[in-house]
Amino acid sequence: MKNRITLIGLFIVCVVFFAGCKAEQTVIEEMPPMSEQAVEKFTITETESGKLKMILESESAIINEDKKIAYLKLPRVKFYQDGQYSSTLVSESATINLETYDISGHGKCTVDTVDNEHLQTTNLQYNAKEEKVYSKHDVVIKRQNETVYGKSFEADTKLEKIVIKQQKVILSNTGV
Repeated sequence: MKNRITLIGLFIVCVVFFAGCKAEQTVIEEMPPMSEQAVEKFTITETESGKLKMILESESAIINEDKKIAYLKLPRVKFYQDGQYSSTLVSESATINLETYDISGHGKCTVDTVDNEHLQTTNLQYNAKEEKVYSKHDVVIKRQNETVYGKSFEADTKLEKIVIKQQKVILSNTGV
């Protein structure tokens, strides 16, 4: 009789055990389409009427196709006026609007011109339609005979037409 009770108990334990283990159906959902892609050695060339306006090169880019924005690592932008090279913008990182080509440089930004002028600021913006660079942050421009300090600026890409707020100019001793 004890064997019979033990067998019935064992049977009940097995039934309860196997009833608790039901087969689960694994559902693998389809991955939604990615709106981003990574690109190494990213380049954009902008022309107007067959003349160069800008060549952007970046070590890498992450392109968000939904927002039409590329996130750039160590970008270098060469600007052209009437097809002639005028200056180069370099920043630590940047974003570019892929429809308008407006650029937002992040961190340290520099602009070097063909006339050996050197501009340094942070968080520089480039408006492609107006062909202007600007920043609301401190700026330093070094020219042959002077250094200009200011609190913000707006200029063409050649740094010929420039407005600097709260500027201070220090003339260099050229020895002439």
